[in-house]
Formats: sequence, structure tokens, C-alpha cells
Amino acid sequence: MSDNPASRILLIAEDPLIGSILRDQLQSLSHSVSLHASPGEGLADAQQQSFQLVIVDDQIAGSDSIKLLQELAKLRPGMNRILLTSGRDMNGVMEARRSGLLFRYLTKPWMRDEVAMAVDNALANAALRSEIEALRARNLVLNQQLSEAVGGGGSPSGQGVESLSGEPRSVPVAAGASVDMSIEMSIQMLSVFHPNLGNASLRAVAICRTIGELMELPPTELPRLLWAAALHDIGMLSVDRSIVRRWLRDTAKCTEEELALIRHHPDIAETVLKNFPALASAADIVRHHHEAFDGSGYPDGLKGETIPHLARVLAPVVHFCHRNGSTTQILNELESLSDKQFDPMAVRLLAKALPMTQIPRGERELLLIELKAGMVLGRDLFNAGGHLLLPKGRELKDSDINRIISINRVTPLTPFVLVYC
Repeated sequence: MSDNPASRILLIAEDPLIGSILRDQLQSLSHSVSLHASPGEGLADAQQQSFQLVIVDDQIAGSDSIKLLQELAKLRPGMNRILLTSGRDMNGVMEARRSGLLFRYLTKPWMRDEVAMAVDNALANAALRSEIEALRARNLVLNQQLSEAVGGGGSPSGQGVESLSGEPRSVPVAAGASVDMSIEMSIQMLSVFHPNLGNASLRAVAICRTIGELMELPPTELPRLLWAAALHDIGMLSVDRSIVRRWLRDTAKCTEEELALIRHHPDIAETVLKNFPALASAADIVRHHHEAFDGSGYPDGLKGETIPHLARVLAPVVHFCHRNGSTTQILNELESLSDKQFDPMAVRLLAKALPMTQIPRGERELLLIELKAGMVLGRDLFNAGGHLLLPKGRELKDSDINRIISINRVTPLTPFVLVYC
């Protein structure tokens, strides 16, 4: 299912049938599995050897699976943890999930593909976390070198370095960057990667700000919703742009393998946010913004009110901001999906917020054949020879569109056009 390399997995399951079935399934996916029937043996093995992942069955006589996971987390903080649960104490499981103790949980009986996907996600998450740590270490070294170069061997923190205004300042490091700047940079990266993603984030933030006011969210909650609205697609940067472009245009044209990569983006985004303390509180909202009210969504297949409240609020907003159509048309579509894909309460909130929201002007990528009179070009349009046909900022007329189509028939132009929306 995945291109992840084979990994070492620790499996703790007292029931010999569950242990053997799960071990065989994992080994068939080319992973190395160390199976133990008792928590003590599992802990001893984790102390002696390094594992990328541990899977714990919650039915272990005389032992608390959550406490066992806590001990494993202390012993091997970098090891991802999955719980195999019978569903008896879902409140405890969800709390462990929210606290970060659990990476995922699987409900018995499980599907083989479900196990494969959970393991794939866990390994990809661990790999990404390692990459982020390596980048963070590299940034610290670069900042140190910059501090010494600019400050003439100043202190490691960069104190004493002068700004252009002559005032002393510190050389900025990633950990000290403002949240607003981080969000702005992220939206800019999304826009460069694909303008529709950046545009959707801008629009989502504006709409969620109004929704937050309508809900009278407390000062601690509103920023969480706004950060999630801005950064919900940051995980898309891990997917090939051609796949993202195809998915944005027509999901049906994506292969199952491509859709699996797309469905992984909430996991990636969650990991990114958790690495920034100021943004970490929005990580669960971002992770679950593609869950469906009827349980058919991803990445965890949560249903109804088990989906975090603000993730349910964000879901229809994201759908609205990614759609290209009239407000009435998209709201009718959302209404038809209430109680299925979306929480009806969240759809009603969105409908109430839209007339009260000043939607910021963004950019959207369209095909030449989708151009309509009244649209404004967001980028200069050139012919195949590099000569300017229409400038950025030009409000298109029917005559402009007819000219573009005629030229394209003779000498094909780039099929994608950027317009303001």
C-alpha cells in the first residue's frame, strides 16, 4: 500500500489469536514484528531495542492499557503508539488521542486494509517528525552562524546584532517567529504551490472569524479555529503538485494510490502544527476537518459528535472555499450533504455567516475554457512566442475570450489561467 520502508514494530497482545493474526498481517506487509503476551516483556523489549511503532491490545488481564502506553511513551518518546480497542472505554481512548499519547486507535474487529493504512500513516508521521527535527537542528546551526557573521562573534542568542535602523535586535530563529507571520508565510507557500489552496485558506479565515463571533467563542478558542482555517491544507505540500491539481479539478480522475496520498494530508498537517507550540492547539481541528458526520470521512472515520466540535464547524467552510460556483449553488449542495458529510448545525452557521463576511479577493487557477466575461486576470497572459496578449488586472470581455480561444486553436497556450476571485 505504501512506499514506506519495512520497519520494526512492537506488538503487545495477551490473546494468542489476536496476536498471531495481527503479527501475520504486519509481516505480510514486510514489517518486522516482535510479539509479546505480557506488558512486562513488551516493556523490557522496548528498553533493549528501538521500534518505530508499538501496537497494544486493550484486553490485557491485570493491566491498564493506557498506563502501559504512558510507560512506553516515557521509555521511547519517538515511538508512535496505536491502541487496538474493543470500544468499551472510548472516553479514555479519545482523551489519550487528544493528549497525543495515541497516534491512532483501531476498533475490533479490524480490517486488514485499515491496519495497513494506520501503520503507513504512523511510519510516515515518524519519518516526517525526524525530518522536521533535522531541519530544526540545521536552522539552529545556520542561525548561530548568521549571528556570529553579522554580530562579529556575538553571543549565541544573537544579542547585540543591529537592525537596519541601528537598534539592537536578536537574529530571528524559527521558534521565535510570530504566529501571524508563520500563518502568512504558510498561506504564501500554499499560494505558490497552487493558488487555489492559498485562496481557500484566505477565504476560510475570513468566514471562520465571522462564525467565531456568531458562536461567541472565548478568546482561547477563536484563535484555534482561525489557525486551523489558515493551515488546514499545509499537509498538501507533501503531495506532488500534479496530483493536487488533478484532485482539485476532478477527484474522479485520481487513482486510488493518489487519493491515498491526498487523504494523508491531515496527518501531515497535524504533525507540522504540533511542532509549533503556539499552533499545536489547532492540530486536532486540522486532523479531523475531513471527517464526515456519517463516519465515512478520513483519516480516522470518526462519526457525529465524536468529531471535535471546531473540526465540524470548519469542514463545510473548507468545502465552500474550495468550490467554484455561486454562493446559492454551493449552499444548496452543502444542505443536501447535511447529516451525511456535514454537521447540520455547522452548515446553518456557515449560511448565516456568509452575508456578514467580507470575503477577501484571492486568486484561482482556471482552464482557458472556463473563462467568463467579468473575470479579472491575476497574471499576464502570453502567447506561445512570449508576446503579451492581455495584462494582469484586465477585466475580461467576451471579445477578449473569443480572441484567446481563437489563438489557442492555432497555437496552443498554457491551459491554466490565473484570475482574481
